[in-house]
Amino acid sequence: MSATRVNASLIGVASVGLVLGVRLVAAPLVHVAIPQRAASPAQTAAPPTEARPDSPAAALVARDPFRVPRRPSTVVYDPIRLAQPAPPPAPKPVLALVGIVWDRGRDPTALVEGLPGAERPRPVRSGETIAGLRVKTIKPDRVVITGLDTTWTLTVREPWR
Repeated sequence: MSATRVNASLIGVASVGLVLGVRLVAAPLVHVAIPQRAASPAQTAAPPTEARPDSPAAALVARDPFRVPRRPSTVVYDPIRLAQPAPPPAPKPVLALVGIVWDRGRDPTALVEGLPGAERPRPVRSGETIAGLRVKTIKPDRVVITGLDTTWTLTVREPWR
């Protein structure tokens, strides 16, 4: 095999590749169109009816092998909605313990500042839930509050320390 034959065959293969590349760029093999956005959840696509037995491709699409229920999704794919950023999470409150009324441990009450929906310090008891925040325990020196994926252990402010 001579060098001219190798060069000629490489030029031929390159030109065929170039022609195929131009053809694919100019006219794609499959036309892709973005579907119209669904106006409401009630207008989602219904699962298709039974496929024709003469079409293996239609039978494969009708019984989606990549889903557990073996049906196409009822939710329409919307790439525009996926591009929108998620709303930021609500900020967590800054809680402070103003004081504790111990009453020999029979019915302790704590005065907590910064609870959502309360502008001033609010008295709370053990087991009480306020705006999704639950008062777990009240001890003589601290209060434990849980909620919003956070656990607060509040101690009384002691300005002399």
